[in-house]
Amino acid sequence: MKTDWLFQEPIDFEHKQYVLLGYIQKLDKQLQNLKLYPNFQQVSLHLASLNLIIEKKQYLTLNRSLKTVDDEILISDLLTNSIPLFTNDQEFEINKICEYSNIIIKDYFNRSKALWEISNDSISINPIFNSKNINPKEGLFFIENNGNTHLYEFIIKKIKKGVVESKCVIKNICISKESDIENIIINVKSPLIKNINDINYRKKLIIFKVHHTDQFPFKETLLPISKRKIMNYMIQSKLIKINN
Repeated sequence: MKTDWLFQEPIDFEHKQYVLLGYIQKLDKQLQNLKLYPNFQQVSLHLASLNLIIEKKQYLTLNRSLKTVDDEILISDLLTNSIPLFTNDQEFEINKICEYSNIIIKDYFNRSKALWEISNDSISINPIFNSKNINPKEGLFFIENNGNTHLYEFIIKKIKKGVVESKCVIKNICISKESDIENIIINVKSPLIKNINDINYRKKLIIFKVHHTDQFPFKETLLPISKRKIMNYMIQSKLIKINN
């Protein structure tokens, strides 16, 4: 559901109730299955946009398409738009729709936030090799899931020049048993980490292991939370090192 759904014809309170109900039914099913992303980001965007409409007669859109399920929505991705011109009757309907929708969307935002808190507390990361090697802002991490070991490489980088915000980019190297991983890394094509095939460089990379309770969907919850925890670890460790 796009953030301009309120302004699409017909501008009618009952019609918009059905549109919102359709969105909420899909969202509810996803949350019942503990699928956090992209639902948490979407409902957060809708809530922020609704509040902006109510307070300033403006709404939010994104200036780019999200590429993955857990693609981070950053402040620099948001565009503020003036709402279209409407008749007095249409504006009255929109105000009713906003007040009604705001209550429902806020409730699902709180439910999504609660799921985020539970999953965030249940998933942890542990640097198992080279824990102090945070300077390159890149490394590897393991997640064991359904009897397999998933190995990822990551790089933390600025999203673009002149912007403070950073993002964590990840790439799956293999799904295998740990004994096979070393040989697979040597043959990985188009890696994120340029020197990953150099054994001397690879042995210096920080490596994390992800611990979890085997209850969350891999793609929609486990992997996104792990990625964000790793980025926070690297950034905060860097700040602590600089301050010391």
